[in-house]
Amino acid sequence: MKTLLHRAIFSISLLCSHLLYSQCTINNVTGDLIISSNIIMTGTYNVTGKFVIPAGITVFVQGYSSNTCGKLVINAQKVFVYGTINANNSGYPGGLGGVGGTSVTSITGDAVSLTGCNNKDNTGHVTVEGGKQGVAGLGLGGGVPGSNGVNGSGPKQQCLSNNDECGMIGSGGGAGGGSGGTYGGKGGNGSNGGNGTNSYTATGVNVSTGYAVIPGNGGSGGIALNNVGSSTGNDIDLGSGGAGSGGGGRSFIAGLQGSKGGNGGGMIMLVASDTLLISGTITATGENGLNGGKGGDGGVTAKCCSDGCDDCGEATLSCGSGGGSGAGGGSGGGIYLESQNKAVITGTLVANGGNGGNGGQKGTGTSCNYSATFCGTQALISGNGSDGTTGGGGGGGRIKIFVPSCTQSTISPVSNVSGGTAVNAGLPGSYNVICNVTSVIENYVYHQLNIFPNPATNQIILKFKYFDSFKDENCSIEIIDLNGKKVMETSSLLHLNAEQTIDVSELNSGMYFLRLNTRDHLINQKFIKQ
Repeated sequence: MKTLLHRAIFSISLLCSHLLYSQCTINNVTGDLIISSNIIMTGTYNVTGKFVIPAGITVFVQGYSSNTCGKLVINAQKVFVYGTINANNSGYPGGLGGVGGTSVTSITGDAVSLTGCNNKDNTGHVTVEGGKQGVAGLGLGGGVPGSNGVNGSGPKQQCLSNNDECGMIGSGGGAGGGSGGTYGGKGGNGSNGGNGTNSYTATGVNVSTGYAVIPGNGGSGGIALNNVGSSTGNDIDLGSGGAGSGGGGRSFIAGLQGSKGGNGGGMIMLVASDTLLISGTITATGENGLNGGKGGDGGVTAKCCSDGCDDCGEATLSCGSGGGSGAGGGSGGGIYLESQNKAVITGTLVANGGNGGNGGQKGTGTSCNYSATFCGTQALISGNGSDGTTGGGGGGGRIKIFVPSCTQSTISPVSNVSGGTAVNAGLPGSYNVICNVTSVIENYVYHQLNIFPNPATNQIILKFKYFDSFKDENCSIEIIDLNGKKVMETSSLLHLNAEQTIDVSELNSGMYFLRLNTRDHLINQKFIKQ
């Protein structure tokens, strides 16, 4: 007998392995589904028996970025989680980082004067590019990217018969940081990118006054979106991705590209028609955002004049540019737990937001020093840009627990829905236990519906489980999808010991709520359409 049981469990494991890497599909399992080793799962599993994750076993939820799913839905008679379900970083992807400033332009045709000599005896103008904004995170509450950094500019060198004038190019600003993803809690706003600079010190040398030395300011940070979904409704979703970080500004050296925003946490839904027991750990935490792009360093050209003093007035210097600010953290995901009979939930439930990414480093300036007997002593130093700051923290996710009666269940998990840390931290998400209200569902046990077959294919049959106290009266039947949308409505023929058949062949596969409204009662029951 034990050998046969082991073979049955092994066969189910093989079936599970075969289905694991498909897209967000629906998989029907006859009998028990007992997970015997660490494994990756995705999509919906309708299990006619019990679903079990033993202690020491971890089920990883495959990420949305791998198969556009990012969720695990289990519908079973009994659900026992002694081990771990890990949906960290499995939600909507974070946006890509913005590119660094690279281009050099000139209204006087002297773009090459940033790094070399051109038109040496005349004044000229050079512009360097600010860093570029990142990409928005995916999801309804996806992080919003910051804005582009501003260009910097200044005059190039100019050779004169006496007292040559050096050039000094103000540096580009870094792009603003991405905001954190939003779900249960609002993500934090992104921070401004690091400023470029026009600062310099000059001793014994003149700086060209042909054009002003202008710094590029850092771009503004992205503004996070408002909360998504409800705290106590039957909706649940993936966490949203944070926006990508900003690129660093240009100087003598190009700015570097920013990095990716954090993925949101995935979605986990466990629904038991009988007993739900959670003593293990369920996590759907958002990913941390990554760093902003480094600002380009300043530099100094070769000496461009042909007189006897190869002094600093013959060169063009550039300032260090601003670093891009960091990427937004992904929001926490969604954890939905429901028992239609009794629940014992004493484990750990976590749906935190990811931290905001760090800002990119500033670009550093450069220097020129010269001393000669007949030409004098000169010192010229260009300033440093500013570091970028952090991206916004991801908002916390949503945890929802539904039970028929709180007094008949034990619900005391260790829960956490904190927002991610950053200069602008994400706000906490929501944790709620929803019990049927006795004033709305009076005599609940006597008005439970039997729905069969469940899961259904083309039709469902309704019958009161306990009908002895129910009186004939007019009422309606509504079928609601998981997004709260009413997809079907019909009048009820139910009374006493009667049965009613409803055609559901046109419904898409998935889970639905059947709601029977009477004059005095509101009765809810759940069924699955294959």
